[in-house]
Amino acid sequence: MKKILFLLVISIAAFCSCTDPYAADSTYIKDTSALPAASYLEQTDSLNASLWVELLKYADLYNTMNLAANYTCFVPNNDAMKAYLSKKGVTKVTDLSLSDAKTLVKYHTIKGAAYSAVSFEEGVISDTTATGDYLSTSFAENGGAVRINLEATITKTVKTNNAYVHILNSALTPVTETIWDKLQSSDFTIFRQAVEATGYKDKLNTISEVINSVAYKYHYTLFAVPDSVYKAKNITSLASLRDSLKAGSDYTASTNALNLYVAYHLFNQQVSYSSLAYFALTDTKRSKNYSTVAADQLLNVSEVNKVLYVNYNSTTKTGVKFLAVNRNCKNGVVHVMSGLMPVVIPKATTLQWELTDFSLMSSLLPKYRVSGLTTDYSYQLTSDLFTCYKWLSVPDTKPGLTYVITNKNNAVPYKALNYDYLRLNLGTYGWVEMTTPTIVAGTYKVTIEHYNPLAAQAQGKIWFIVDGTYFGSQIATQGASKTANQFLKTVVGTITFTTSTKHKVKILAADNYSSDLDCLTFTPQ
Repeated sequence: MKKILFLLVISIAAFCSCTDPYAADSTYIKDTSALPAASYLEQTDSLNASLWVELLKYADLYNTMNLAANYTCFVPNNDAMKAYLSKKGVTKVTDLSLSDAKTLVKYHTIKGAAYSAVSFEEGVISDTTATGDYLSTSFAENGGAVRINLEATITKTVKTNNAYVHILNSALTPVTETIWDKLQSSDFTIFRQAVEATGYKDKLNTISEVINSVAYKYHYTLFAVPDSVYKAKNITSLASLRDSLKAGSDYTASTNALNLYVAYHLFNQQVSYSSLAYFALTDTKRSKNYSTVAADQLLNVSEVNKVLYVNYNSTTKTGVKFLAVNRNCKNGVVHVMSGLMPVVIPKATTLQWELTDFSLMSSLLPKYRVSGLTTDYSYQLTSDLFTCYKWLSVPDTKPGLTYVITNKNNAVPYKALNYDYLRLNLGTYGWVEMTTPTIVAGTYKVTIEHYNPLAAQAQGKIWFIVDGTYFGSQIATQGASKTANQFLKTVVGTITFTTSTKHKVKILAADNYSSDLDCLTFTPQ
């Protein structure tokens, strides 16, 4: 065990070093009957990866990739590398800067974990690359080929004695920019000026920061409007955008129309296109609302005739389409839109509110909403850091709140939205309070979706209190049946909201057992 751990530590250290510490005649490779990754690539002509081998040697990482450790290697074939070099304006691997060469290799390599092709699921790979970034996976409709970051397809997978090597038909683009950096493109002159004028530049240019010795990492989603869209509406400058919105001069005020417009294009969470396009099988309307940074303002996403729109108008049969999606950044993702996207008050639609859906959670939890884990991950929350919740444990020695994300082999709890739960272990009469996203005025049937472990009797009993008033019936989250463990949707009751705003929800524990809660679903009636 000590030897294995030692090798893993060396592997990680090697990626952080400036040069490859292993000489070509090193004897650290013990199994010569099955070659390690770099040697296998060099000696197998059919993989058509000689330019990647050249890159490994130039970056001083060839011998590092031969270590007796676990790797997942994404390797662009020669055609893909030629296209990448051409895009960079060079003809040879050695024309790249040494820094760029190292970054390219590291961005294509996951250290410490070997993922086979069948390990991939729709979503984000659990482990980061050697650059500290997450890669996303999806499946092509024609045959189900695995796509990485929506820009490359795996054409072949081979197993070496230290890695799974996935051959790609395109090189992945290393993420080095913030969202603000991405807006420096000449395509976004007007929108970029609006972001800066309203004071959102610093937010979108920050990847992480340390506050009171605690490291926070930020993730955002920006719906960016290109200049071509503005010019089609005769908006040619920041001043004309301001005039079209009838905005006042104090752009940094949250009530200013220009500020509201920019904030409306921004989420405090990273939401990929695949997540936006996901609808439950039971959602026949295929429409959902998202909270934006603009106070009490919602953005609607709908699928109509297999096309995804923002703020689709069923009367005019128009909406804003996506021109480009998933432009990954160090602090989130940018989607490029085909319309102005003014603030719109959407109709009431089904809202699935995850009880773990808070920006603080994504900032502080390293495995927040990561799919495809092979073991469960949990983190006991503390009130000093996770201020998105207020709670009381009775007695105070009870665990309180725990964030739990389940592994793909744990089939029943894995059915949760984004695979995670808020576990309540508050003790009898303990409670937790949190704030919902903005909910459009209307009448809703409310259900709680939860993991229901088999128990001899009904337990994990809870009450709901909304805006200070008891709501619905007491429910039990464990047992109450003699069948196996289940993922359940239990009706709480029906509620009417007279205004479109956020609401305070308090969950009161009625016994001494725990509850694993996924989301509250508000279905319009």
